[in-house]
Amino acid sequence: MRKRLRYYFSDKRYLTLAVLAFFVLIDVLLLVFTPYEIHDLVVKYRIPLMWLLVCLLAAMFAVCLRIVTILNTKIEAITQQNEHPTDEPEKYNFYDEKGELRLSARPETVYYLEAADNYVVIHYLSGGKMDKIMIRNSLKNLEWRFRNLGLVRCHRSYIVNLSRVQLLRRQENEVFLDFGDDRIPSIPVSKSYGASVMDHFTANTSN
Repeated sequence: MRKRLRYYFSDKRYLTLAVLAFFVLIDVLLLVFTPYEIHDLVVKYRIPLMWLLVCLLAAMFAVCLRIVTILNTKIEAITQQNEHPTDEPEKYNFYDEKGELRLSARPETVYYLEAADNYVVIHYLSGGKMDKIMIRNSLKNLEWRFRNLGLVRCHRSYIVNLSRVQLLRRQENEVFLDFGDDRIPSIPVSKSYGASVMDHFTANTSN
């Protein structure tokens, strides 16, 4: 239960929805169960309170609509994964937060994904040269979408295609993933993702 709550409240959308729901509850309680001491004050400002309630409900509706859109994208991802259950899909299809396809690339051409505020930068190989595209989405959504498909979260700001990683390098107290290409920087591995990356990396190298 704690893990589930931690997951929901780590997502700003769910946290915003919870805060709005809290204010709606407080507003309803003030309108319906008004303490006698502040009864006159609430009656005086009843109309503004009602408009506030309407605005809060509208905001909750907008947030819910946004969450439903994200969930539809995740459902589409599950459907696609069921159609291609292997660990090496024919294509990596990257959608933005509205569910629109922004990039479709062969797995061997995708190297890593990088967080950039409310966007994700996808670094991939095109025509023998490294290229990149920025899509509006979160790294968390893409991590969930491509779970068990070769793209692994290794850092708060990075997801890597482990099939393109040439070596795992430890330098002092830090761990880096190298692609064996001077055009591509080494990607850091944070301690919180170290164990899972090591499991994926050793599993890939053993296959």
